[in-house]
Amino acid sequence: SAPPPHRFAPPRPHIPLKLTTLTFAYPGVPAERRAELAPAADAYQRLRDEGVEAFLLSTCLRVEVAVAGGDDLARSALQALYGRSPRPAEVRHEREAFLHLCRVAAGLESPVVGEVEVLGQFRAAVAAFAGTYPRSHPLRRVLDGAVAAARAARRRAGVSAHGSLAAVAAREAARHGRVAVFGAGAMARAAVEELADVEVAVFARRRLQVGGHHTRPWEEAFDALVDYPAVVSTVPGSEQPFPTDRVAAAIGARRRPLLLVDLGMPPGFIRLPDNPHVQHLTIDAVAIRAGGPPRPDYEAALTEEAEKAWSRIAAPDRARSVIAGLVDQAESAVDEEVSRFARRLQTTDDPEAVLRQAARTVARRLLHRPISYINSAPEAVEVLAEAFGVDR
Repeated sequence: SAPPPHRFAPPRPHIPLKLTTLTFAYPGVPAERRAELAPAADAYQRLRDEGVEAFLLSTCLRVEVAVAGGDDLARSALQALYGRSPRPAEVRHEREAFLHLCRVAAGLESPVVGEVEVLGQFRAAVAAFAGTYPRSHPLRRVLDGAVAAARAARRRAGVSAHGSLAAVAAREAARHGRVAVFGAGAMARAAVEELADVEVAVFARRRLQVGGHHTRPWEEAFDALVDYPAVVSTVPGSEQPFPTDRVAAAIGARRRPLLLVDLGMPPGFIRLPDNPHVQHLTIDAVAIRAGGPPRPDYEAALTEEAEKAWSRIAAPDRARSVIAGLVDQAESAVDEEVSRFARRLQTTDDPEAVLRQAARTVARRLLHRPISYINSAPEAVEVLAEAFGVDR
């Protein structure tokens, strides 16, 4: 006869990996505001002092904050960083938050699709985080997974290593024939590479080569601002050595055209006097000029890689939850059947037969759901056969 119905212990609910991202980015947050929100050099120390753990990414177009928790922890991170909780442009959670981080690393959230510099910036930010928190931190799996997904998608879609806001700025400047570039970092190199066919002078604090050009002394950069028809500055305002009044005087006195492209973050040139001969482009103005054909193949590749990575990242939590539920059901079945059959052992002359019946009842209870599932989903037969070691 069929075993009587029994109460199954409900499995423990699956608790997903907690993840929240806060985004302050172009175009929703203007450059001046982003500059105010850029994390200070001691940002991680501030977080530690407040007992808050977070990942920070700051580029010329965005500030990202990610926490392994919900909205309360995210607000605590903002409070620790800024002494208040500024309103982010976007708040994302769990899978959506992870997909966003993958898109940022892949350059799919950049005005220049596939921008290569942002992947380098993302990896540098991950390295800074790794230097602060142990490898076992839950965000490490998230960040490493985002970098891996972005790199895999780039390979699959054949995304070029070229293309950046610096290249867009350089193309604007190239029309003026002679261009001065301030700085020697990644953006300066990208600009110089795009200016291969025009006269270029690179000004930097150190003597080195940038795109095949020997840098000129930094002290001469102000003269370039006065004399050159186009200047592309990649130097943050915090490092800009030119006194504001000297810059204002030079800009105000120009009677020849000047294109001044300021890619620094914070901006290096602010509160410039009005001069019809001077065209001043900020990083946001350059971003507006950027663009190109959409890359649905890259979008699809990134989404697929991100989904696979998220499944791997969340799998340990899901596996533990399912295993715990299975153990609960088995223990519940054993407890209930032992309690029910114990009374028979006190009155029987054949205790082995009673124990055998109790064991069979427990086995039928545990196998009832898998057998019912096979009958309703034949495609699962081979999976369950392998799981239970059935080879016939």
